[in-house]
Amino acid sequence: MNGSSGLDWNDLRYALAVADARTLSAAARRLRVSQPTVGRRLAALESALGVALFLRSSRGFVPTPAGTRLLRSMAAFSLEIEAVERGLIDDEGALRGIVRVAVTEVTAGHLLERAIPRLRDAHPEIVVELRTGNTAADLGRGEADLAVRLLKPEGADLVARKLGMLTYALYASPSYLERHGAPRGLSSLEGHEVVAPCAELLSGPEAGWLGPSLRGARASLRSASVVALAAGAAAGLGLVVLPTTIGHEHPGLRSVARLLDVPPRAVHLVSHRQARRVARVRAVATEIASELGARLARVGRVGSR
Repeated sequence: MNGSSGLDWNDLRYALAVADARTLSAAARRLRVSQPTVGRRLAALESALGVALFLRSSRGFVPTPAGTRLLRSMAAFSLEIEAVERGLIDDEGALRGIVRVAVTEVTAGHLLERAIPRLRDAHPEIVVELRTGNTAADLGRGEADLAVRLLKPEGADLVARKLGMLTYALYASPSYLERHGAPRGLSSLEGHEVVAPCAELLSGPEAGWLGPSLRGARASLRSASVVALAAGAAAGLGLVVLPTTIGHEHPGLRSVARLLDVPPRAVHLVSHRQARRVARVRAVATEIASELGARLARVGRVGSR
């Protein structure tokens, strides 16, 4: 950090080392630099201040009155800096504080069932801040500490842990199936009502599969919320394509057909590389990975029968 006077505050470390060690060579060993480097940095500091800080004598480097006053002030400042540094390290190692987790609304619901209550019981001073939505948070800019994503990140500073595979199926409510029956085949949903995605969900596999099948079908509801799509289908509004993690565990839905032609998608838990050093982030990541990994494996086994 340079001041407008040309003073480099980093040079003060060299002055403190020389004052303690009394010689340039001893100060250089302490700072793990060369002796000429210590000499140059000390000379630069004295030049910037316009005053001699040390007298060169047979006893080594002895502080002048001006040097004594400066070093006395800087010694206290140095202790404060060390305290701040220790505080930051302690904070990284402490199981307390806020951990921001970016997830969809559905994943937030899954985590609230068991994972977050378990975290509360195990680490009551950790606060999980759920940031829900379909838009990906920018972890590189610090918008979240952790994120659950279906796309593996490409950034060199981001680390992804694969939790499992997400599969898809066609669902409907018992009341809808009583009125309309199941589709005769999956190539066409003609004559059926459909609860369909819209907006940002149009880029997902749900919309991709429904597109060719919608000829002759009628969309009774459209939504950019997977929660709303599941609720609409459970209310009897029509057929819906959902991830099996939602449809198989929804009490108001029945599986009509597993969509084997929809490619499974990998689910990743993503964090910034530096966040792995923070104990509270690691604790939350471990619990999320355990909960979502088990859910994906469980639904995968049920859906494959």
